[in-house]
Order: sequence, then C-alpha cells, then structure tokens
Amino acid sequence: MKPKERRSRIFDTIRQEGRISVDKLAREFNSSAETIRRDLNKLSKTGKIQKIHGGAMLPGPSGEGPYQLRMGENARAKRLAAQKACELISPGDTLFIDTGSSTLFFAEEATQIPGLTVITNSAEVARVLSSSENGASVFLLGGEYNSDNRETLGPMTILQLDAFQANHVVLATGGIDAVAGVMSFDSGEAAVARAMLARTENAIVLADSSKYGRIAPYVIGRLDQFDHLACEVEPGQLLKKALDQSNVNILC
Repeated sequence: MKPKERRSRIFDTIRQEGRISVDKLAREFNSSAETIRRDLNKLSKTGKIQKIHGGAMLPGPSGEGPYQLRMGENARAKRLAAQKACELISPGDTLFIDTGSSTLFFAEEATQIPGLTVITNSAEVARVLSSSENGASVFLLGGEYNSDNRETLGPMTILQLDAFQANHVVLATGGIDAVAGVMSFDSGEAAVARAMLARTENAIVLADSSKYGRIAPYVIGRLDQFDHLACEVEPGQLLKKALDQSNVNILC
C-alpha cells in the first residue's frame, strides 16, 4: 500500500473510532509503529487529527456532534465513491459542491486536481479545498449559518448562486430511490442542492450503498436530472434498472 493511501485509510479509521492507539493501527495496517507515527505526524500537520500519547484522535470541538459522527459512518465506502467521482473532473473545471459527509470526502480527494474553481455552502469543503496545494479558487456562499453541519442555508445562499455557472455539481444524498429520486433529510439543504442542480452542465450524486432505496422527506431531483451516480457497489436490480432508464452512468 502506498503511503498516501495508507494515510487516507488511517484518517478514515480514526474517524470511525474517534480515538485509536499506534499499536492498533500498526496491527491493522501491517506496518511498524514508527511508520504509523510518521503517518500521524503528517496528518497532524494538516490539522486533520490530533496526536495524543500512544495514538491519535479527532481534533478539538470539530470532532464532536452529529456531522462528525456521520463522517465515521461507512467511511471506506464514501471514500471509494469520492474517488470514482473525481475521475469525471478535469483540471480547471468549475464545481458546485453541497454540504455532506460524502461531499467532504470528495473535497479531500479533489485536492489532487489542479486549478479548480469551487462554489460551496460548506465551510468544511471550503476549508479543505482552499488549503489545497493545487491552487483551488474557492467561493463560500453566505447565508444563515448552521454550526452543526458548518454550512450556510436559506434565501440569501440561493440568491448568491445566481452569480455562478458550473461544469459539474457534486451532491450528497440522504437517500436514492427508483421512484422518488434523490432526496435529503433537510429542507434547507435540499433547496440549495436544487438551486445548484439548475445551474450546471453535469450532475453527480454521491451515494454509498446504505442510501439505496432509502426514503427521505425532501426531493432534490428526479433520477433523470442526474448524469452520474458515484458509489462503492452497484445498486440492486430495481434501482439499477431505473438509473439505466434515466441514462444515469453508474460509477462503482
């Protein structure tokens, strides 16, 4: 395993565990304790983790609350979906990215793509991509601030989207269903996602397999409004057939 991939997996493991020892990481990744310590040093310098005696944990207050808990759920699946979505992005592209644990994984992977312009309502997505060494230009939309999800929402956020047009929109989802389409559990987040969807050429939805067939109360869009589904495993027969009929490209 390459060092970059190992560090990515270590980070995801810390997200899932919250706190973990060097010895446990060394066993899990079949590496020496010294190698793990070097990896933790590099992750610590980026602010992603906090080193503690004998191990590491998620940093400070940002490691608390429902949003951070979601980051630890199905982390490997979300990472794989994010990597597939990045295959659709070219250097210099303009992207809308909404708020979600899956889109934050995407933002972390997208730091490898040079010259991006990103418009987002997620303070975390903005933080990750603005610190990219590849020169991303990031616009953080204003509006009412939600401290739990670290996002902006509401009419002011949607109004500011009128100033932008993007090559791609990358959206998280609370659920994706053969009949209901792509959905969210938050009405404000769904409204921002719909506004982004209306101002782009290419629509990408990120969904790990836990979202298949799951119903959420607020519709973001019909399946035929999307161009690609990025996922870690193919959906079941019913959803796959609906996606095929809607000309949605499945990337697994």
